[in-house]
Amino acid sequence: MFDVYVGDQFLKTPLGNSLEVPTLALAKAIEEEWEKDPSPHYGQKPLTSLVATALDRVAETRESYVSYAIQAVSNDVILFWASTPETLVKLQDMKWAPLIEKVNQMLGLSLKPRQDFSVLPLMPQEEEKVRTFLYHLTVFKLAGFVHLLTLTSSFYVSFLVLQTHLSPEEAWDLIHLHEQEQRRAWGADDDALLRDQASREEFFQTIKFLELSE
Repeated sequence: MFDVYVGDQFLKTPLGNSLEVPTLALAKAIEEEWEKDPSPHYGQKPLTSLVATALDRVAETRESYVSYAIQAVSNDVILFWASTPETLVKLQDMKWAPLIEKVNQMLGLSLKPRQDFSVLPLMPQEEEKVRTFLYHLTVFKLAGFVHLLTLTSSFYVSFLVLQTHLSPEEAWDLIHLHEQEQRRAWGADDDALLRDQASREEFFQTIKFLELSE
């Protein structure tokens, strides 16, 4: 583990834990965050904030994070397909269907896409497989994974990003398939584009955190 040294002292989390990280690369990246912004606001520094979450929250309440991730599987946004227009239906089948099949095979799941809003829970044996995967993650990986899951509303996409089967750019396009098709058909809204840009930056910073935690 590596301590982070900023401003003549070692950093601590908001709850007073030593801000220790698993890799030198992550420690240096956090130091760079503080060099760019020396203010004490952790929320403005995504890498620092995720480390603090891992140490202050995930380490103490790991089961709540695991349960949240398990419940999110059946609510995955890529399992809920639109029935129109035809162009979007084809895109879902081309882009989302192989992804669903791949994760189902990797984790031993049997979930399938549907065009209503019914939620089909995991079977007990499927839930156990997902739980095993989650419990093998470090607190840092789990913190980053759950944050990525929150940003994307997609366990499937987040899982494939974590396993490096999807690039950040591919993942971003996949989770915004509906929005991008709508913009092609109806045009873009400037305010929505600005919100998307902020979300995109947070998304990419979260993936950076996961990569640096290796």
